[in-house]
Amino acid sequence: MLCVVSALLIAAPFVFPGSLALAWVGFVPLFWTIERAARPNWAALFGWATGFFAHTFGFYWLVYTISVFGEFSYPISALLFLVYAALHAIQFSLLAFAVRRFGFGPLALFPALFWVALEFWFPSLFPWHLANSQSAFRSFIQTADLVGPYGASFIIMWANAAVYRLLASYERGARIRWAPAALAGLCVAASVGYGVRRIESVSELARGARTIPVAAVQGNIDVDLKWDPKRAKENLEVYRNLTRAAAADLVIWPETSVEQWVPESLTQLPETVMPELNPQVSHLIFGAKSFEGRPGSTEFKAFNTAFLVDRAGRVVDRYHKQVLLAFGEYIPFSRVLSKLPGMPFSGGFTPGEGPRTLDVSGGVRIGALICYEDLMPQLSRAFVRKANANVLVNLTNDAWYGRTVAPWQHARLAQWRAIETRRNLLRVTNTGVTALINATGEIESHLPIFTPAVLAARVQILEGETLYVRYGDWFPWLATLLAFGSVVRVSRNGRTDA
Repeated sequence: MLCVVSALLIAAPFVFPGSLALAWVGFVPLFWTIERAARPNWAALFGWATGFFAHTFGFYWLVYTISVFGEFSYPISALLFLVYAALHAIQFSLLAFAVRRFGFGPLALFPALFWVALEFWFPSLFPWHLANSQSAFRSFIQTADLVGPYGASFIIMWANAAVYRLLASYERGARIRWAPAALAGLCVAASVGYGVRRIESVSELARGARTIPVAAVQGNIDVDLKWDPKRAKENLEVYRNLTRAAAADLVIWPETSVEQWVPESLTQLPETVMPELNPQVSHLIFGAKSFEGRPGSTEFKAFNTAFLVDRAGRVVDRYHKQVLLAFGEYIPFSRVLSKLPGMPFSGGFTPGEGPRTLDVSGGVRIGALICYEDLMPQLSRAFVRKANANVLVNLTNDAWYGRTVAPWQHARLAQWRAIETRRNLLRVTNTGVTALINATGEIESHLPIFTPAVLAARVQILEGETLYVRYGDWFPWLATLLAFGSVVRVSRNGRTDA
């Protein structure tokens, strides 16, 4: 039962952002359980149970997404979701085993070191961090421009461990050690202080930056209507009609807004696709599935692509999605799964090379993140560091999530990319959340979800590199080395919880 309680506390902020305070004590019931486990193996089992229920509660909507996106039946989708939750729960299991075996360490720092190392190294289908639970605590999460999301995750886990040590000492009647809680509290205060100053300085810098008027078109094509050949032309007309009134330098349509397959080598957009543009518009970006080679041949390749065209319909450039989505754009172990009844076979898409920007007039270099690529810190960082992107744009079709918390959950996870890189992030979606997120992580404006509309925004063009962009994931690497060193030290000298 304590595992379930811990899971609910951990998952709650991802479903109800206003409950963000629960994450600061979410691991306390789990710590109580694993420290009283008879053996480390039992502690690992309790950790796994917590992780399983946390993923089940926090990402319940994946059943619907797997069913619609992967074209699986609901029973199979539910089974795949349970497998997903079971596999990702191993991260919690490893944390519980490590804490039970090696203790909390000096100043109760071990759980935080172990967790950051696990966050960094553990593979994840739907990337998330403990820090994401604090998306509404904007002054606290500004350290992302220094250490990515890992710094906030470290402090939250340290606070959990410190609170548990206080409660455990009180329960046992032992001398209460205030140092871990006091130091963790100081780190929280320092993070908030840094955040307040950075919000002020970044906002001042942004006020003086040049801007580009952008129109983000949200067509609101229901997932049941998309990819129906009989509706493809009608669906496209929704975007064309909305675009006619868009008065901006740049118009952007979301991922796969053009539903027909497009040759990767396309040089001129057909008149049947090209919308009538306002005289002010110089460029259009749209998403489509593109292909290379002859269908059915061995050289055939499929891509999830963002095309950049000028107002005359000439294709200026293109970007192919680099990180493909499992069960939608490719099926893991497809050769094995295809032999099972009820399993569709998919040859899958080809990942693109990158990062490469889509460049428009005025030196605007756009890092186009397709679908859930905006959830990956390393990818946004690479766009800024290697390709000098000064604007980030996420083209996505979140209709796959249905009428759940997932569209907003996706937006809040993406919020971190703006802070890490100190770039404006414009999210252009089919059904929502279409929004402009500024360089401090604030959602400046957004459209109501499941509504056809156009978001008019002035996107700030920001330059420069943050410490995180320049040096990357130095902090989780350091945490990994310290965690490994702590394990070696305890193995040789025994536990020294203090």
